[in-house]
Amino acid sequence: MADDQPNQKPSKLLAYKDQDISADTQAMLNKPTAHQGQLDPEDLDFLTMLMEKVDKGDIDLYRPATLLNYAVYDKLSEEDKGKADFDALNLLGTIREIRKLWKAGERNTYQLENLTHRIRVTKERLEALGGDIYII
Repeated sequence: MADDQPNQKPSKLLAYKDQDISADTQAMLNKPTAHQGQLDPEDLDFLTMLMEKVDKGDIDLYRPATLLNYAVYDKLSEEDKGKADFDALNLLGTIREIRKLWKAGERNTYQLENLTHRIRVTKERLEALGGDIYII
């Protein structure tokens, strides 16, 4: 690309492309930022329930259908079922992120707090529109 435009200077980032990062520095960069307080009690209860359902196998992290409450889902219109299916994919992706942090032993981080809160309020918003569609 630099050959196409000879008057442009290469990116400053390219100057560091062959630099090695020490294992300690990489470990520090990979660690989620610790949270100084505690998770909101409502989010903590939700997180605990969520991880229990994953541990028991009620929720399969790669099968969105396991999130659905079929007693409610079966009564939905085809359009609403499509929306519920799409939302189940998004919810399950977030649950996988939460599970990854949980299994890594991260219990009090901003990432875990934000993901948990986001999935809880998203689920509540979706269920306000269509009933208790999900088992979480």
